[in-house]
Amino acid sequence: MRGRFASPDPPFRPSVRFPFAAPREGFPLRLVLLAVLLALSSCASAPHPPAAARDRFPLDPREGLAGPFEESIELGWRALTAAQPERAGREFDRTAHGPSRRAAAIGRIEALVLADLPADAVPLCGEALSDGEPTLPLLTACGEAYAGAGELPAAFPLYERATARSPGRRGVAQRSEQLRGAATDALLSAAQRDALEGRREVARVKVAQALAWNPDTAEVLARAAEVECAAGEKERALGHYRDALAMGGVDQATEERAGDLALETGDYSMAVVVFEGLSARDPRLRERAAEARLAFRIDNWPDAERQAARARRLTRAGAAQLTWWMFPEVREARVRSGIVATDVLERRDSRVMMRAIALGLLDVDRETHRVRPDANLSRGGAAQLMLRVAVFLGKTDHAGDCLSHAGLAAYTGPDAIRLATRCGLLSESGGTFVGGPEMTRGLDRLRSAIEEAASRD
Repeated sequence: MRGRFASPDPPFRPSVRFPFAAPREGFPLRLVLLAVLLALSSCASAPHPPAAARDRFPLDPREGLAGPFEESIELGWRALTAAQPERAGREFDRTAHGPSRRAAAIGRIEALVLADLPADAVPLCGEALSDGEPTLPLLTACGEAYAGAGELPAAFPLYERATARSPGRRGVAQRSEQLRGAATDALLSAAQRDALEGRREVARVKVAQALAWNPDTAEVLARAAEVECAAGEKERALGHYRDALAMGGVDQATEERAGDLALETGDYSMAVVVFEGLSARDPRLRERAAEARLAFRIDNWPDAERQAARARRLTRAGAAQLTWWMFPEVREARVRSGIVATDVLERRDSRVMMRAIALGLLDVDRETHRVRPDANLSRGGAAQLMLRVAVFLGKTDHAGDCLSHAGLAAYTGPDAIRLATRCGLLSESGGTFVGGPEMTRGLDRLRSAIEEAASRD
């Protein structure tokens, strides 16, 4: 779902400040004055540091607190800005229980973070954050402590509060946005693990939090969909995918996952839209687009045909029903009386079955005069039926090399299977019997091949 977001920057490290050296004894005073004037001139012309840099961690621990403050707070702050966290910590420890304790607590947290000991600062944050209304320096200091300790989902809300408290502090706002992405990534990764381990409610809470942090963000919606899929909540996942696609900007892999899930859950109109768009950019997905279109059509068929198209094991009667429905030429063909199968006379689908028998699409046992309509359709029987339909339609000579031999193979089982597989009407691997989806796809491809041949004539 992954490392897609930027990792948080390390805590800000101010550069060390070096005091001016005292002039050596006997050094000409006028040269000293000249050097000072040049330095002042240079400072006056130098650009001021951007406001964002002044707002970055660490902030003055006294900000937002009422004074006066003990001298050790000033000394500790100077040590922080001079990148001397150990010295700063000692200064802040001197007033840990005095009137400046809140400023000292913030300074100690900042010193530990600068000393690369953020995990030691986290317990101090729990105490300081509960001691009155938190100030901006406290929120940023604890935000950095949690971020440094790897607890990014706990770090971002603190910076979010800091930004809301002082919206004009650009540096704080920038750091908050950095942490938003990293915290979201960590939260969704944890949610994914929870979902895979069966903690669905915990995962859902984390997904909801990630979405709350990132409203109207397509990438986060797509990640949320993956978590819901892992938790088995496919309808929820499809809703997230739908919203992500509506916003745009998602990658092709995400679009394909959304289309596959739409097919799996029966939202065929969405699947058609997704795969039609993808196939226009990537010809390799044309087959998936055709599958989506067929699924959409099947969803709008009458009950009998729809049930046959989705049957796990297709019967011979079901195959005849599909052929009757998908090829108007079969329904409208004029036939003469021929062999009669005694086991179809009293059936509701007798008209369909008798038409298939009369056209030679299904064989009747000449000894028993039975066509066995409720028997499972064998792979050889499926291949023969489709090739015989091709011969009946009379376009095999113009449908390419593949179907040009349909007339010879239509009446032999092994040859029919080989030819139907080579022409893409049946899958290369399969069991003894054929299911409704495979037969329906084969008939649809046969229909397309015949129509394409007719358009060339």
